[in-house]
Amino acid sequence: MWCKGLIALVLSGVCFVSQAGVITAPQGVRPCCAFGTDLGVAFAGLSMPFVNIKNTLDVTDIGEHIYNDGKQGPISSLLGLGEEKNGLIFTKKGGFIDTAHVRDTADYTYYLYRRVVHNIGKCSKIDLGPELKLRSIKLNSCGQVLSLATRQEKAAKFAAVTAFRLAQWHEIAQWFGLKSVAGFPELASAFSPEDLYSNMLGAVVALEILQTVPKIDKEQFIAAFNHKFKGKLRELGAVSADETEQKILQLDGIWWNSKQSLPNKWLLLKRDYSMALTLKPNGVEDGVELSLQSAERWGVLKLTDLDDSKHQHFKMLPIELRSMGYWTVEHFEQLADFAKQADQMELQLMQ
Repeated sequence: MWCKGLIALVLSGVCFVSQAGVITAPQGVRPCCAFGTDLGVAFAGLSMPFVNIKNTLDVTDIGEHIYNDGKQGPISSLLGLGEEKNGLIFTKKGGFIDTAHVRDTADYTYYLYRRVVHNIGKCSKIDLGPELKLRSIKLNSCGQVLSLATRQEKAAKFAAVTAFRLAQWHEIAQWFGLKSVAGFPELASAFSPEDLYSNMLGAVVALEILQTVPKIDKEQFIAAFNHKFKGKLRELGAVSADETEQKILQLDGIWWNSKQSLPNKWLLLKRDYSMALTLKPNGVEDGVELSLQSAERWGVLKLTDLDDSKHQHFKMLPIELRSMGYWTVEHFEQLADFAKQADQMELQLMQ
């Protein structure tokens, strides 16, 4: 019985099954964390004195998960003033984990699950809003009536991999000039080596919860995620905030440049451009491999132009890519490879 699974996740022990009501889409992404520690910040070319972002946490410091519906604002999140706190945690089996990326993809997995569970296997469309391009999901018809249990199983897997694909697109969009905050480019975070592994961890945690308790409501999901995420961090061998800071400092000049301030692109020196659905963590040997199943049979993520002005972000791309009516996940590797080659050329010119 699925209620026993809920108890096993150390929730209240009381079994609620309601999925009624409209769920709000996650509001962008949490504003954290560029790789490094004690990061300086510059705005409009001017250094901001007394502003340093430490970035490191203990497992016990991450606070209570808040579904990202905009209630915890970006300033509160950056300064760690809310109930939820985010940063980098080094783990012996998972490398560096960015807790904000884990949480973002977990929230999106739950949101998409709630949106598709009743429509999986039917033709329908979900609009997700813009991120350099307009993001939408087109669900395919499978030509048969699916049982509730089958819909729940397929919807959970589809939601997890699609939420992760959205995280992949976010990395690409950051490189091509995304600015979630006006005047603050995000190039220093694009393809950071801990990002996508952290995103996949969030999708995996959320998927495990949904597979155990398919009728879970939002508050129960939050409680389950709080418990399971902390457990995953401990399973991966999370170390203290001080140890994480020492690990980051050891990579100064290799993964990051402490002489640079945010949002300088070359604060980040190492990037991971892989768009795979199976990942091993960077920074550790014999780390825990994470994997998600492809779900293109059930639907496709489509990225279409907002208007002609948005072409400026992609004007350096080959014409065959720019002229397409829309992009899907099949184009992500090409876009990431283009970014990788451009970065290598830029670094050569800098040397």
